[in-house]
Amino acid sequence: MNQAQVDFQQLRIKHILFKSKVRSVLYGGTLDATFFSSSGPINIWFNSVGLSRYRNVAEMLELKQVQQELSTTADSLFALYERGKIDEAQNGLAKIEKLSGQFLALLSKLEGKLAA
Repeated sequence: MNQAQVDFQQLRIKHILFKSKVRSVLYGGTLDATFFSSSGPINIWFNSVGLSRYRNVAEMLELKQVQQELSTTADSLFALYERGKIDEAQNGLAKIEKLSGQFLALLSKLEGKLAA
């Protein structure tokens, strides 16, 4: 396994944890504000690994944009949940899943491009 494969596997794991934590909050779990903040593990990965090692690869910038959209969507779903619009917030998980599909497809494309 080369360094790019290790890097992208780390991000894939962080992404799966992100989705799990979003789902957990929307089904009554506690919001881990640090995890979802700008100093959370996904943002740290992008700043310390992704954008430092792979910033010249177009898919990396696109991947960062999709992650920002995931974060914005999660924040809006958390706000809905806090306002008591629980069903609406839970229904919004479909958008998280759609964005997740885009994220994972881009990640696989990037991995294929750099892992050779």
